[in-house]
Amino acid sequence: MSGDFFPYHPLKLRLFLLGSCLVALGLTVWAVAGFAQSQSPREILRAGLSFGLCAAMGVGFFRFRPRKEWGVRVTPLSVLVSRPRAGLIEVPWSAVKEVRRLGDKRDTLALWLREEQRVLVPAHLFARRSDFEALAKAIEERMPPPRYDA
Repeated sequence: MSGDFFPYHPLKLRLFLLGSCLVALGLTVWAVAGFAQSQSPREILRAGLSFGLCAAMGVGFFRFRPRKEWGVRVTPLSVLVSRPRAGLIEVPWSAVKEVRRLGDKRDTLALWLREEQRVLVPAHLFARRSDFEALAKAIEERMPPPRYDA
């Protein structure tokens, strides 16, 4: 495959998920210790919920790890966007109607398609803001000129 490749490496997101997982694990240990002391069903319920939260954060930490070919590839014919759950989406340039930045910090790149659909690429999936800005610049440069109909 040719074209510019912008890999995902959500370091800040993964650190947040890891920290949250450790906090939830601490809550689980605390709840299990409380259950061992009081034998209250409320404590075992709290332990189960906090362990479930810990497991969810661990799964998120694992799912957002950097992988080969996981990111956005801008080619002369299309944009290939890797999604965390849905796999790879190929968006041909002919289907792109408009490119916009969304959010208060303009930290989400939205590709609006002709079928009134959109593909979102958030900045938190990249290691640095400069990587996201380089992707946005590459996409905006390759956007086809607008067609003006009478």
